[in-house]
Amino acid sequence: MDFRHIKAFIAVADALSVTKAAERLHISQPPLSRHIHQLEEELGLTLFLRHRQGVTLTEDGRRLLEKARALDAAGTEFCETARQMARGEHDRIRIGIGWGLWDVVNRLRVEFAKQRPDVTFEVRDLYCSDDMHEQLRGSVLDVVFARPPFDEAVLDVAPIYHERIQAVVSDDSPFATRDEVRIRDLAETPLLLWDRHIGPALYDKVLDLYARAGVNPTMTPTPGAGPYNHAGLMLVASGKGVYLCLGVPLTSPQPASGVAVLPVADPGATIEVCVASRKGEASQLVHHFLECVWDAYPQPRRIPAGRRIAALGA
Repeated sequence: MDFRHIKAFIAVADALSVTKAAERLHISQPPLSRHIHQLEEELGLTLFLRHRQGVTLTEDGRRLLEKARALDAAGTEFCETARQMARGEHDRIRIGIGWGLWDVVNRLRVEFAKQRPDVTFEVRDLYCSDDMHEQLRGSVLDVVFARPPFDEAVLDVAPIYHERIQAVVSDDSPFATRDEVRIRDLAETPLLLWDRHIGPALYDKVLDLYARAGVNPTMTPTPGAGPYNHAGLMLVASGKGVYLCLGVPLTSPQPASGVAVLPVADPGATIEVCVASRKGEASQLVHHFLECVWDAYPQPRRIPAGRRIAALGA
């Protein structure tokens, strides 16, 4: 049986039109019609009833459609596994990590190594959502741990926990010795902001928190790549403003001199941290790793494919 015939059957069944199915498959209509005819001859069944408006599935066609989908998925998985083996990738997982999420991924790496000590991890830093989507779509990465937004048309996405937004203030600030701070407390302190494309979910959330608190901040554009650059930290340490950020705003595990980091206590001052992978991922190794993620983060529960994940946390 030719797998092209199976794909043709599924495409026409979904579109209920040979013309539309041909467009989706990027082929002309005659070869697609030929694939359907050859499949019907091989099976000895009529799969579609033709009419002026398009086609409809016969009862036999309806009963075989889910079997065809399962066969197509198995064939795709077979081919992808073979390609990975040919590239020597069957024992490798490529992971993208957003700012400040190293500890999360490293704990999962340690746990997964107990089950699969033969697997190696290749890690890349993610600096913006465009990097994430491009590298997942291009099969440069297999899994990413990051914050919204996500292109759910091509990715399976699930939240694993909510991350509290942090305020980075000068250690000379009257707030530096507090356990937490509220947006109203920062009303007179300039807000340091980076280009929105670097972290759109956090950027929008910060402005939303200020709006909810009834504060119209003085905003100062910040040089560098996001809220984790030395030029911006120098402004904070000099008393020129405050950063609202996620994760540790430094590359070392110790707090930087000259600044203090404390959580923002306002309701809703959180962002979802999510794990994302390609829809229809064929690698069993990737699925095995994702199961490790679900075991480590059972709540909130995994969101079914197709359900929209809000770009901003609650």
